Amino acid sequence: MTRLIVRILLTTLLPAILFSQSPTIEYKLGMSKPWTHYFEVEITFSGLPSSPQAVDVQLPIWRTGRYVVFDFAGGVQEFSAVDGSGAALPWEKTLKSTWQVKKGKSKSVTVRYKVYANEFGDRTRGLNEQHAFVDGCAVFMYLEQYRHLPLTVNVVPFENWHVTSGLEQDVNHPLKLHASSYDVLADSPIEVGRQKDIEFDVDGKKHILMIYGEAAYDADKMVKDLTAIVKANKEFWGDLPYQKYVFMLHITPQGGGGTEHLNSTIMQTRPGTFKTPRGYQGFLGLVSHEYFHTWNVKQLRPRAYTPYDFMREGYSKELWIAEGSTSYFDGLLLVRSGLSPASGIMGQITGMVQGDRQRPGNKIQSLSESSFDAWIKFWKGGQQAYNAESDYYGKGATVSFLLDLEIRQRSQNKHSYDDVMRALYRRFPLSGKGYTIDDVQKISEELAGSSLKKFFENYIHGTTPIDWEGSLLYAGLDLRAKEPDGKPWFGAMTMDQNGRTVVRGIVAGSPASDARLDLGDEIIALNGQRVRSTEFQDRIAEFKPGDVVKMAIFRDDALREISVTLRQPEVPSYSANKVDQPTPLQKSIYESMLQTKW
Repeated sequence: MTRLIVRILLTTLLPAILFSQSPTIEYKLGMSKPWTHYFEVEITFSGLPSSPQAVDVQLPIWRTGRYVVFDFAGGVQEFSAVDGSGAALPWEKTLKSTWQVKKGKSKSVTVRYKVYANEFGDRTRGLNEQHAFVDGCAVFMYLEQYRHLPLTVNVVPFENWHVTSGLEQDVNHPLKLHASSYDVLADSPIEVGRQKDIEFDVDGKKHILMIYGEAAYDADKMVKDLTAIVKANKEFWGDLPYQKYVFMLHITPQGGGGTEHLNSTIMQTRPGTFKTPRGYQGFLGLVSHEYFHTWNVKQLRPRAYTPYDFMREGYSKELWIAEGSTSYFDGLLLVRSGLSPASGIMGQITGMVQGDRQRPGNKIQSLSESSFDAWIKFWKGGQQAYNAESDYYGKGATVSFLLDLEIRQRSQNKHSYDDVMRALYRRFPLSGKGYTIDDVQKISEELAGSSLKKFFENYIHGTTPIDWEGSLLYAGLDLRAKEPDGKPWFGAMTMDQNGRTVVRGIVAGSPASDARLDLGDEIIALNGQRVRSTEFQDRIAEFKPGDVVKMAIFRDDALREISVTLRQPEVPSYSANKVDQPTPLQKSIYESMLQTKW
């Protein structure tokens, strides 16, 4: 009996004793002169063991949600370190984003540094006279061995600015934030300023719509529509994996895009977004995409990101699922929630078909390769990206759609890709090891009732052209090429540079490519008549397929003339329509996928 009591005491008390002896971590974030764009950061590690006598303080080299290496360390300056008594500690930089502090036997280390922050567009770190935005990965350093420990962040705002964040706020001190670990801090952005916080409740959970910037938006309608998106996702996944969620919105003239986080998202849009139904629909699509990530990527993660390694790239072949499948479901859930008409899905489908068949890179790089190469290719925006690379966002959405159709067809519509995602969510919780493509294939085959080896070999690991016509018939959709409209194909993308028409992209095998037009060429005249960037596309549209156009260009400041023979587009426009007499299965697939009547 005595041994049993001792064992029980050791089991229950030892973890508490060890935890009480763990170091404490406290951050302070200042912004005393926001017009300089400098954050002032202070981190105190207390209760450190005497050994080792040096600690490596690190700043991540990438941020969650975007798979590319950033130069966060490049914005750090005036780094220093002191012990508990305030005495200076020696330090040296040992790697591009690592500062080694020689603490000796000191049990307390405080590091201080400034961070230049003027990168609102990257959704990483920004500070000006209007507001501040912090992605933890871009601003807060950490000690790897203590990433799992709880911490606090004390915000010292400029003037009367207030704080909005998915982090837990101290009830008595709203400028004090709590995180259960560094990973939570790194994945919970912080906004400081005079932003509007609109609170609303969905299924007993607190939600906040945070808005920075001015526009003619209807806040009540936005809350109503966000509520519909939340409910549609809860119905899809079965739960809301948070106690509080924050929709962060920056409205700025250059705004665009979004980034998902643990229990929040930061989105950017332009003031004009809310002026037209089409603009607002695009905004809802952005919200739907980022919010779906709350499960797909933030809870359900590829194995390469379970857990995150903040100091190196995480190469993964599964980003087509993380991002592409999200891009598929974001539009689908808008239809299911009644925020987007089912009729609009036809235009989206024909756009997917044309985009897939037009892109030369889809014949060169597989979807799994596109995912793996995200770190070295996708986000680099190389000159030949369109011609030599696929797109794990767009092509990923396409293949997710096809896989959904395939599972529904084979299972007689008893199962779908929805079920695959839910099964992955159950079998691969955040506390586990993460999933792989093989896991996705295995679950898909279980639900489809037969092997999908050829599907995965062709469309995910290979570059086999998609049989759109056959796949769409599963849902009773008839895909047909439209008659040519007589407009010519040029095959080059241009951009305006101070009124100059400059070539920024050329499609392989196009008339522009055959004429040896080159990237960076400045087009100044068509058939002897000057052309300006604002009118270039309209001028090209005046010609017909077969016409020869003489173009005067500047290349390396030398005047040249080339002849371009315009052609009929190689990839036609398409129409997708419901078949006249659908089979019961076709009708069932269409109706259950869109949750609408045939």
